[in-house]
Amino acid sequence: MSYERNFTTIESAHNERLKAAIKLLSSNHALRQGGLAAAEGLHLAETLLHLPGVNIESVWIPQSLLNKPEWLTMSALSDVLENGDVRCMVLADALYSKLSKLKTPTGPMIFFEPVNASKGIDLSQEVALLDGIQDPGNVGTLLRNCAAAGVQQVALSDHSAWVWSDKVLRAGMGAQFSLQLFSEDDLLKALSSQGSKLPIRVTSLHPKSIDLFDVDLKPAGVWVFGSEGQGVSQPWLDRATQHIRIPQSKHIESLNVGSSSAVCLFEQFRQRR
Repeated sequence: MSYERNFTTIESAHNERLKAAIKLLSSNHALRQGGLAAAEGLHLAETLLHLPGVNIESVWIPQSLLNKPEWLTMSALSDVLENGDVRCMVLADALYSKLSKLKTPTGPMIFFEPVNASKGIDLSQEVALLDGIQDPGNVGTLLRNCAAAGVQQVALSDHSAWVWSDKVLRAGMGAQFSLQLFSEDDLLKALSSQGSKLPIRVTSLHPKSIDLFDVDLKPAGVWVFGSEGQGVSQPWLDRATQHIRIPQSKHIESLNVGSSSAVCLFEQFRQRR
């Protein structure tokens, strides 16, 4: 390939670039301090490299991947590397395994700058708030549910898992890249400044909760999804204007937050079709 001239081969575990990359990947805090996130795997790479306006810092590739059909057909990568602006490192598989967090490393590993929301929250459109959801798998699932159900604006509280962590990226299958992501403070400011009468919806067992299938979900609103352990936080329960109950059989006590969000968001999607 013509762009292979832009590759740098790393042959030693003592290489400074490799050591710096491993240090960055040691914690989400280190990545955030460096203003970067990291995505690993062909699916995430294909998604990431097709997006306009994403700043790729570097690409790390295990040697064995270079000759695989999946890699050779990644036209998006060749477009990125042709201009020579992206650092691209090739490592022996044994060295790449020191970088990877996967039990079976696949590559590539791409360091990139997290994508910020391009505009403020639009309260004429749906918003979902992830309220203290700390499990990365649940956060990724919720992001994927939102993207699939057409909810483009997602806010996250400070106590939720970092949306750009490797585990959340894998669980969300790259849903982050199709969403507008905000903080809980962004949402609170929008609700305050715009004087919105937007319905605030929570799932709960409140005595006055309404059956999900009896609620008119066509108007835009704010969905608040809380952690499995604590549920929706008290401040948001106090703000809620619609307490919604998901009907289910008596054989199970409750659904997890990933399942309950899917039920709610797709009932809304169904009503709006």
